[in-house]
Amino acid sequence: MMKRELEKLRGKNGVIATLALLLCVSLGANAVLVARERKLATNLIMQRQREMTDVVTAMADIEINLSKLLIASGAAQSVSLLGETALLAQHVESGLSRLPLGVQTTAQAMKFAGQIGEYTMTLAAQVSDGGMLSSDDTRQIEGMMTACRQLNAHLTSMEEEIYAKPLEMQEPDPSVSWPLEEGDSAIEYPSLIYDGPFSDGRHEGDAKGLTGERVTREQAREAAAQYAGVTPDLVKDGADSGGQFEAFGFVADTPDGELSVQVTGKGNHLLWMVPENAAYTAHYTVTQCLENARVYLADTGFGQMEACFVQQYDGMVVANFASVQDGVLLYPDQVKIQVSMESGRVVGAECTQYLMNHTRRNLPQASLSQAQAREMVSARLDIRASRLCVIPKESGERLCWEFEGMFSGAEYRVFVDAETGETAQILRVVDTKDGQTAL
Repeated sequence: MMKRELEKLRGKNGVIATLALLLCVSLGANAVLVARERKLATNLIMQRQREMTDVVTAMADIEINLSKLLIASGAAQSVSLLGETALLAQHVESGLSRLPLGVQTTAQAMKFAGQIGEYTMTLAAQVSDGGMLSSDDTRQIEGMMTACRQLNAHLTSMEEEIYAKPLEMQEPDPSVSWPLEEGDSAIEYPSLIYDGPFSDGRHEGDAKGLTGERVTREQAREAAAQYAGVTPDLVKDGADSGGQFEAFGFVADTPDGELSVQVTGKGNHLLWMVPENAAYTAHYTVTQCLENARVYLADTGFGQMEACFVQQYDGMVVANFASVQDGVLLYPDQVKIQVSMESGRVVGAECTQYLMNHTRRNLPQASLSQAQAREMVSARLDIRASRLCVIPKESGERLCWEFEGMFSGAEYRVFVDAETGETAQILRVVDTKDGQTAL
């Protein structure tokens, strides 16, 4: 009797254990499914965030292109701007169709983007056939610019809101629309040129500026001390670098703190210098710092250079300097300099572009005079200054007349080919809290 009771008890315990095991398996499987679903939902939300950022960026680029179009005087430049704008409009239209913005918002924005694309393609064909932009076209473009700014203000406001909210609090259901709040001002997200005009110049091929004989580490140490403004005994070994610009690495103990310095093994050229800690108190003015940088470059073998782009942050003046040959500014030959506003000393430099491009050039004579080139620039631009310069192009370089001027409250730089009279490039300069940005 006792034996049968024990067997029954064991049977019940076995059933209970089995049920418990099945329950655990079920709960575990359910947890895996929930985690997988949440991961898929999170990925969907992040994908939408990226698409929203792409749309905002493309809308800002459209507004920039339209503003450039108003002062473009050459057919080739106008057609290029119009074609690029049409492609951007298609990108915006496609991106908006995938975002949960609500029926009315999506329909209106997509319609507007489609109109921009169709209109700019029509204008591109018109200009390609030898036509010009009419006064009606100009008014249409100005109206589109205003609408671009207003729409982008709305989209930017929403973008900031969705990025501020934690992912787990966002709604992954495609049927649920994101909220759209009114924005007070337009915010641009342009395609930036790195640091300054043409500072993204040629970085391929042989380094023309990497000249001289092979040096020893001790010779490089002496050069590093000169670049850092200290004696060699205050320079210790650091990490070397390889590649095209094989360089000796050092760390210099200076009054501005430690500076990491890289000196090329060929020719003893400064490759780069950077402060370990960059946070200075401003005692010197921007003008004083720029003059100190110009003198530094001349004293350390870079020759005559002029500042072509200036920013200010972390108690430093950060400026792109370009070489000058026979009065012509050479944009491909740039050095980026950092000057402490606390001491007025140069504490940083980046010389890769200069070493890639710098050489003595056989500059051609400009076929167009300054006055003739000026005639090629839109009368809408209030020109303040002009000069001859060399700018990079896809293969090689071109001699241009550069015109700085104002239009509709914004600063522009227009580059006219000194041989053909074609508008080679238009840059818009935007003031930011740190200085200027070229678009």
